[in-house]
Amino acid sequence: MARLSLQDQFSKLQKQKSEIDILQAMVVDKDVKKSLAKIIAVIEKAVGLAHGIAAHQAAGKAGLAGKKRGRKAGASKLAGRKIAPKYKNPKNKEQTWSGRGRMPLWAADLHAAGKLNRALIKD
Repeated sequence: MARLSLQDQFSKLQKQKSEIDILQAMVVDKDVKKSLAKIIAVIEKAVGLAHGIAAHQAAGKAGLAGKKRGRKAGASKLAGRKIAPKYKNPKNKEQTWSGRGRMPLWAADLHAAGKLNRALIKD
């Protein structure tokens, strides 16, 4: 078997290197294509979700157009309205209570003593 000269060995190695570069480019190209396919799939899914959300919001807004505004069915007519106070603390005239909601401590003390009627504000 004849030995190859250095020039022949060098040219053979260069040929092998170019083949390796081509194979490497093909592998990289496949990986890039796979990655791009994954990215495109994620984008398509996000676009689909965005369209679904937009359609849902549009349907919700259209549904609200026909609804009445105001209080909910079963809610009190007086809910959220300010009313005049009904009771005044005999010890501190600045403290008042409308008779609604949680009873203040001073009113609870008077109620426990049976004297809450004394705190009524007379018109």
